[in-house]
Amino acid sequence: MSIRQRLCPDPESATWLAKHCSDSRFVYNLGLEQRNLWCRHRAARITTVSQQKELAEARRETWLGKGSSSVQQAALRDLDRAFQNWWKSPHHFAHPTWRRAGIHEGFYVRDLQVRQINGRWGEVQVPKAGWVRFRISRQWAEITAATSARVTLDRSGRWHVSFTTPSPAFQRKASGAEVGLDMGVAASITTSDGVHLWIPTLLSAGEAQRKYRLQRQLSRQQKGSNRRAYTRRCMARLAAKEADRRRNWIETTTTQLVRDFDLVVIEDLRVKNMVRSANGTVANPGRNVRQKAGLNRSIHAQSWALFRQRLTDKATHATDLVELVAVNPAYTSQRCSVCGYTAKDNRESQAIFRCRACGFTANADVNAAINILAAGQAVTGRGGTSHASPIGVDQAQRPDEASTTRELVLA
Repeated sequence: MSIRQRLCPDPESATWLAKHCSDSRFVYNLGLEQRNLWCRHRAARITTVSQQKELAEARRETWLGKGSSSVQQAALRDLDRAFQNWWKSPHHFAHPTWRRAGIHEGFYVRDLQVRQINGRWGEVQVPKAGWVRFRISRQWAEITAATSARVTLDRSGRWHVSFTTPSPAFQRKASGAEVGLDMGVAASITTSDGVHLWIPTLLSAGEAQRKYRLQRQLSRQQKGSNRRAYTRRCMARLAAKEADRRRNWIETTTTQLVRDFDLVVIEDLRVKNMVRSANGTVANPGRNVRQKAGLNRSIHAQSWALFRQRLTDKATHATDLVELVAVNPAYTSQRCSVCGYTAKDNRESQAIFRCRACGFTANADVNAAINILAAGQAVTGRGGTSHASPIGVDQAQRPDEASTTRELVLA
């Protein structure tokens, strides 16, 4: 687990931090280029040990010697770890790529030393820069348990330090309650209890107007100019506000769900496939491209993948048993939660569900959430009804699409 704290360096310390970021990025990219150019029949095998020796020689003869050796060595270890991940799991990890200035700004701090000034401020020892202040927003015992740290600079110009520490146990007591969650765009989350949860507005009216004005201003400015760089920083600050509000809402909501429910059932959504572009090709152009682009932006704004990740992390480390189950969402929005009749016509609109067989009427998202909970209960043996064989759907026309209900986590 990583504990992220706001770092507040003075001007002199900030200069050293920026140099460490630059040195780390340079060493990483140089090591990556060396590995990319390596040929089996031309040279000896390149390893982290050989690159560390070459780095030591370069530090004696070049400007790299003015920087921190531990920071530069950590960059080579990062590179080696990236290649190991790619070799072991190429379907999950991509080939290591270049680190870009202004985007990948950060470095590791080994031999971590921290000290507390008061209840609100602490200091971390950074090579060459000395003691740098950071704001304490977590328990000091969790910070002192860290073994290493990473200093980063985001696009809005904010410095952060992330302490790597073991994940603490999530304190909770068994409640016996169960809930199904329907993910959506109109309502970010709808529970089977009928509660609608909305992710907070990322931009107020004034902030949204300023964002659009900055975007128009950026399009007219010359690339590489100082004013364009200033405009980009202003846009990055607005983007940082968006991300902070989104993360805060996700952390609060997932904590409440894991604390209140013993069984949480979610949809097994393939978000990456859902946000694919509809542009198509020259020979086969897409349809409703602009509408699909707007839908993709709305899906990204809901942060479904991050929500599922944080929910999984907290359920896994809960002190009492929490079952988190992901089910196939096929037909959950078309199936009647009372009689089980499934038809496309049951969904009259985005918000209205009316069963054509029994006449049951409810909010469409609430009805879907109830079906999701029933599918999860069927998987875990708690009763419930799976939607593997929906009534009224021709299985010959839609094979296997509704028959894959699977379990994600049993913590």
